[in-house]
This record gives sequence, structure tokens and C-alpha cells, in this order.
Amino acid sequence: MRLPDPSRSRALLLGFGAFTDPGLPDLPAVRNNIDDLARAFTSPWGTALPDEHCVRQRGEGPADLADPAVIGSRLVAAADEADDLLLVYYAGHGLVGPDGELYLSLPATSSNPSLVAWTALPFALLRRTLANARAHNRVLILDCCFSGLAVDAMTTTTSVVAGQLTVSGTCTLASSPANRPSSAPVGARHTAYTGELLHLLQHGTDDATEFLTLQTIHDHLARVLPSKGHPRPELRNTQTIGRLALARNRAHSDSVTGDPAAMVREGHRMERLGDTERAMRCYREAANAGRAEAMGKLAQLLEQEGSGAQAGLWRSRAAEAGDPSAMHAVGVSAWHTGNLAAARRWLGKAAEAGVAEAADDLNRLLRRTGREPWEADPQSQQVQTPGRPEDWEQHSRSSTWSDSA
Repeated sequence: MRLPDPSRSRALLLGFGAFTDPGLPDLPAVRNNIDDLARAFTSPWGTALPDEHCVRQRGEGPADLADPAVIGSRLVAAADEADDLLLVYYAGHGLVGPDGELYLSLPATSSNPSLVAWTALPFALLRRTLANARAHNRVLILDCCFSGLAVDAMTTTTSVVAGQLTVSGTCTLASSPANRPSSAPVGARHTAYTGELLHLLQHGTDDATEFLTLQTIHDHLARVLPSKGHPRPELRNTQTIGRLALARNRAHSDSVTGDPAAMVREGHRMERLGDTERAMRCYREAANAGRAEAMGKLAQLLEQEGSGAQAGLWRSRAAEAGDPSAMHAVGVSAWHTGNLAAARRWLGKAAEAGVAEAADDLNRLLRRTGREPWEADPQSQQVQTPGRPEDWEQHSRSSTWSDSA
């Protein structure tokens, strides 16, 4: 189980909630679907896609993604660029033509069956592009609120429409079976299916482990939606892609609380994703539990945030706890403030712990004060980089350096 590589993944979010044809009821919640899904897919706690890799209709601007040619060009571009995950989401009305072909409604789509093919987006085009995309993992999410007319038409073409939802090499999540209308509760912020999907991505579930995989997501929605009176969603053609995740399970992430080592790992992940605030919370909790590495990382982030005094306090604690990088930083700080004995002590400890820059700084200090240069003990200094965090305290306790050195 894993998350997709954000740099090698693309998402195209299509949603239309306002229609010129009175036969197609407006779906006001669709705009919120798009905005909030984009937030989930681009956020550090979600799929962490760069914003430019998540194409969607933005705000109240011109509906550039309402034109089939523009949709096609954006989809083809995403299909050409995506190497890991290609995700396409659609919310709106699903319509069926006289021949049983499935169409996705656009703002100017006509509900007249004879005009559907001329005014809507043929699902066959979307299916073909997904089937030919080079991405290793292709995901299609359909939240189609079928009109009564479409449902009537599908009573005789259900098997034909259902077959169209199977896209070669693509995992398809559908909000309802082909012969059932999806739910868009009046006054709700989201349509039923997307609302439950967002709630799962934002809050997680106790019924899953670390990752919210496609299979996990479907299983959860298949339990929750029918229990609230909504259609049971469908999942097609998962194969091994069902183990791909769209987000970490936030309920599980919260469960790492109390495990200092897990909190450090979570802090590293949050830092890589640019969520400094959450990273600091993780490091602070682990630091309060005595993790030297967390103390040092917390000091670095506090300094970046402009909290120099707190940073200095945590850096000193990290050095005392055996963090080699913190020992080096404390040694340099002591040198700059003229406390040469403390500088020699901490730079010596960091050098013995394997910090090459500390050894260089220590020798510069020794030369300036007329002392013999420091040399690593070949029997004790086997590596030139800091070892495992659990070994740092041993480095600190066994060091021969003192303030009188």
C-alpha cells in the first residue's frame, strides 16, 4: 500500500451544477464538491498533488471546462503527463442516448434524447482516453445524478450502460448502479457520495489502517451510504490498483500519539509535504517524550518561524540528549559568543558522533587557539555520518570531551 507520487500524478476534476435546460435540475452542491475535493487532493494530509497538477473549474470564473474541446485537451494533456496516477472525477447528470450510449451533461446539454449526443460529453471519449493513458494507475470517479428520464431509458439498456463503466486498465468508482439515481440532498453542501468521500478523506476511519486505499474507500462508502438511505456505490476493475491510496488515514495518524518514534516519522512526512504547523506539533510531542532527534528538528523549525529563544532552548536540550546535529549547532553558537571551552566540548562531541562539518570547525578552532588538531579514533569512528538516533545518547555519554579540554 502506498500513496501516489505527486510529481508524477495528475487529476482532472469536472463538475457541472447549473443547466440551461429546465429538464435537467440544477445541482448546486457540485461546485462545493469540486472545491473541496481539490483541497483534499492538493493538501499535505491528502494526495499532496501540486496545485498545477489538479485541473478544475475555479471559483466564479468563466466556465472554460464546459467546452468539450477544452475538456478533451486538458484530459489528453493529463494523460500524456501522468506516469503514476491519473485521476478523473465527474459530478453532474448522466444521460443515455437513444442507442444506449452514456453521456455526461454539460451546462448547455439538452435533455431531449435526440439532442443528447450533440450537446453532452460522450462517455466513450473519456473511456478511450483513460484506456490509452500511460499512467500505471488510472482512477475514474463518477458521481452522476441521473435524471428521471435517464433512469427510464436505462430500464431497457441497463446492461449496456453498466458495461460502459468498465474501462480497460482503470479503476472505476461509481456513486450508484447504472439503473439507480444518485443522491443530491437538497440544501446539503455536497452530493451524498462525494460528501461521504470527503468526510472519509478529512477525518479517516477506525476501520482502516494507515492508508485509505481505493478498496478501503469503496468498502467504507458501501457500508455508510446505504445505511443513510442512499444507493450502494459500485467499484469496478480494481486489480492491484485497489491497494493504491488517495490519502493517509487521519484517524490512524492520530493514533501515533503516544509513540515518540512514530511521531518523529510523522513529523518528517509533514515537513516533506510542507505542513510546518503539523510537523512542529509532532516534533514537540516526541521532544517532550525525550526524543533527541525531535528536539533538534523542533529547534530548526522554531528558528525558521522566528522563535529564536525557544529554538535555542530546544537545541540545547537536544545536544544534552545526544543529537549530533544539535551538538554541532550548540558548539558553533558557543564559539560565536566567545565561550571557547563550551565550543570545544560540543564540537568535539559532534565530531566524535560522526559530523564531518563539526570536525572541520573544531580543527579551525583548535588551530586558532594554538592547540593540536583533532583526529578521529579509527577504532571508534567507523562512519563519518551520525548513526541511528538511539545510538546518539551513547555517543554523548562516551565522549571524552569536557569543558576543560
